[in-house]
Amino acid sequence: MIPTPTTSLTPVPTPPGRAQWVFEPGDWIESSPTVVDGTVFVGSYDDNLYAVDAETGSQQWAFETDDGVGSSPTVVDDTVFVGSDDTNLYAVDIETGSQQWAFETDAEIRSSPTVVSGTVFVGSYDTNLYAVDAETGSQEWAFKTDAEVRSSPTVAGGTVFVGSLDGDLHAVDIETGSQQWAFETDAEIRSS
Repeated sequence: MIPTPTTSLTPVPTPPGRAQWVFEPGDWIESSPTVVDGTVFVGSYDDNLYAVDAETGSQQWAFETDDGVGSSPTVVDDTVFVGSDDTNLYAVDIETGSQQWAFETDAEIRSSPTVVSGTVFVGSYDTNLYAVDAETGSQEWAFKTDAEVRSSPTVAGGTVFVGSLDGDLHAVDIETGSQQWAFETDAEIRSS
């Protein structure tokens, strides 16, 4: 019979509601944080995307845009993708915070980017869902809806699904950007 190892764990009491650290940007945060390899990435309406140490709360870098960052960042490999109210989708180096490229739309971007197979999918208040090459920042296609696209796209089985403030859920072909179908709801689809 093999003896069962015993492990003694002693919980460390932590007062309820006590913050481990607090990071205070210059304005409010609407963006949801993304945590990768011990770094928290979050946008603020002080016009910056921040990289913050997840253990200490110390700022690692800040990437400045020309307007607020309400889009939630997406990290793939060594790149952070994020939209801004300055109408740009940015690709930012994960280590240095330097810009790799910017893709400009005609209105603010509050949709959070989704990256699949080397393509970034993001909605814009200019009523378009865009497919953008993740390496170069060049447009692959745009799908036009009847209202602003604040919803964040989801990709499954060769289809991009995205909601719009026109109240429709759109299914769009991942390769061509052509609509496969639309499902009409009774209200705006706003979630990001």
